[in-house]
Amino acid sequence: MTLRYYRYIASVIVVITLSGCMPSRIVDEEQGHSITLKASATTNPTATRVPTTLTPTITQLQSPTITSAPLLTPALLGQDSMMIFIGETIPDGTNFKSGETFSKTWTIKNGGTLTWDEGFILIRTSSTPLNEFLGGPERIPITKEVKPGETFQIGVDLVAPTQNGRYTVFYQLQDETGSLVPNSQVWVTITVGTIPLVESGGITARFVAASMQAGEFSVDFCMQLPDGRQWYPWDVILIANQQQYSPSGSRIDPYGAMTANKCFSFSFPVSVSSGISYQLSIGKVELPPEVNQAENCAYAQATLRAAYSGLDFTCTGPGFWYANLVLPTGMTKEQADQLILDAMSSSIYGPWLLNGSAP
Repeated sequence: MTLRYYRYIASVIVVITLSGCMPSRIVDEEQGHSITLKASATTNPTATRVPTTLTPTITQLQSPTITSAPLLTPALLGQDSMMIFIGETIPDGTNFKSGETFSKTWTIKNGGTLTWDEGFILIRTSSTPLNEFLGGPERIPITKEVKPGETFQIGVDLVAPTQNGRYTVFYQLQDETGSLVPNSQVWVTITVGTIPLVESGGITARFVAASMQAGEFSVDFCMQLPDGRQWYPWDVILIANQQQYSPSGSRIDPYGAMTANKCFSFSFPVSVSSGISYQLSIGKVELPPEVNQAENCAYAQATLRAAYSGLDFTCTGPGFWYANLVLPTGMTKEQADQLILDAMSSSIYGPWLLNGSAP
């Protein structure tokens, strides 16, 4: 999508390190004892009859480990340097054949008070997938002097990759001091070949690209989610070489992180040879339950009390999910824990299965 007036949003790449398909959930039982539960796709309790009990339980809050990756942060230049987007060729999502060449042109306006000279350039800042630049240069020069109020067309020759997928390359205006001009980002987004969509629960997933980097196999994909909140995929498994692999790491594309169309990259500690078929299984998507925890817990209480007669619990403060769990007949604490956390996270189950062949 093209940002028409370039309201700048300082994006932070969130890297979520996964030790398995799902973070473990801890349920404290009797004093000095605890058990570790691994989340599964179980959503309905099995019929093992046990008496209804009032058991004081406290479940500790656990969240994915979140680290911040540094981003190139532009210096604030006030209104001296300001770019206004006017138009472009090659609309976002234009489809090309493998290896096809094309030219992308942006029409921009000098909306500041300084004249742009040869010291101003468009500099490449990022791409999705990483390191796929469509054959474009790192720097695109401003080839003429552009005075305040004047418009200018700047273009670049590109080539579509050989692998089917969706590709985006980002550029931003840089001034003569090497500082990025705020709110001046432009980009080109294309698709190559046929990109099938996989749908489940009203959510679609589509393959973008796959690559081998530093001994790890990475798969990039995008999902059309219910809204722009912090949805994230879980229970993501790679099936290749007749084995299943859990991810060693993942990240979200920061440029779509605040939209409903989010793109992700998951890495796996395995080497997949060129031409080998693989399948990526996405088990579910959910929101972080610790964000607006009180509201999430109240929602889970109301929903689960109505759905499961006899199930009850008390919402707690920061550091714990809930306490004072009351189990209905036939439900285990493990099943109740999964139900409560799914409800607090607004979990939506797939699976979404993406098939591909290693490049």
